[in-house]
Amino acid sequence: MHFCGIMVWSISVSPKIDIFALIIFLGTMQGFFLSIFFLSKNNRQYRPNKFLGLFLISVSLISLDILLSYTDFMFRVIYFVNETEPFNFLLGPLIYLYIATKLYEQNERKAWLHFLPAIFYFVYMHIFEDYSYAEKYNAHISAYHPEMESMISQGAEPQDPLFLRKFINELTILSMLFYSALSIYRLVSTRQKESPDQKRKKLYSLLWFDISIFTFILLIVIFVKINYRNDLGDYIIISAVAVFIYMLSFLIVRNSVFFQKSQYDRKYSKSALDEGMKDQILAKLQHILISEKLYRNSSVSLLYLAKRTHCTPNHLSQIINERLQKTLPELLADYRIADAQKILMDPGYASETIEGIALAVGYNSKSTFNKVFKKITGQTPSQFRLTSTKK
Repeated sequence: MHFCGIMVWSISVSPKIDIFALIIFLGTMQGFFLSIFFLSKNNRQYRPNKFLGLFLISVSLISLDILLSYTDFMFRVIYFVNETEPFNFLLGPLIYLYIATKLYEQNERKAWLHFLPAIFYFVYMHIFEDYSYAEKYNAHISAYHPEMESMISQGAEPQDPLFLRKFINELTILSMLFYSALSIYRLVSTRQKESPDQKRKKLYSLLWFDISIFTFILLIVIFVKINYRNDLGDYIIISAVAVFIYMLSFLIVRNSVFFQKSQYDRKYSKSALDEGMKDQILAKLQHILISEKLYRNSSVSLLYLAKRTHCTPNHLSQIINERLQKTLPELLADYRIADAQKILMDPGYASETIEGIALAVGYNSKSTFNKVFKKITGQTPSQFRLTSTKK
């Protein structure tokens, strides 16, 4: 085995540095940077960011593998060969979970099930893989340097009883196809059940864009695998992924909270309210909403509440936005749903219908009540009542 190691290092392979290597390198580094951004303490509280961050880590590790192979630096870290293969089976699930949680704004049930193929493949490859230097070397040159002579391995032949490693490319494409189709199905079926407002329509447009990018990359993968032998065309795939990462970086900068804050400050730059007045008005608003249960009035308006708190509608809207980071409808929804939860948990109201509770807390429509309730709590009113009575 030691003799084999000497043979490997005696082969001189000059690093390959060109425009593709530069694109892949920058894309890889940017991918790692963005993953840190999305998984930071504040950003990961928003669940879709967690899945997007994990997706970027997976893509960046695969990209690093391809970068090392393309530039021939892999000869210096030969034991890294094929170690990123399990991440292939995380790409589809993570994009799907990102879209699903962003669409429903709640946790996806049994999300861990989507990671089982990647876990199974990881265990499988490490049970049957030959970790000898010679086998790693041979695996690398068969994919990227078929013109080079392979080494004689003194160990046992690597095993692949289920042929998973032999068909890793086909299985990766099938996984990505399945999750692309599943994402499209969830998006279309949810859209058909709703009458979305302008904000919701914008969300649908953004999600369609995300799916389109993922599907476009999938088509590139299929094209490359059909037209290139082994892994020789992977640099094309990962270059396209790098472009996607650059686009994502641009969108983040464009929609940065920093710039939003600047616009927000300009919006209220002429406001005559000082901080003390804002606190007083907010306290007054919260007092009358709770003590008089004004949120139960389905026709309560910004104009009416502004009169009750002795300020202008614009100032009241400003205070709610600044202090609570909400709009008035969102604030009213919080009060109404909290009230509804108390009623649903009260045994004295066990015979009350869902529609009756909806009317009682300020909703004229049962369907609207159900939609808002599920958005805030992650359950329908009926599900919430059932689980609360079991406790």
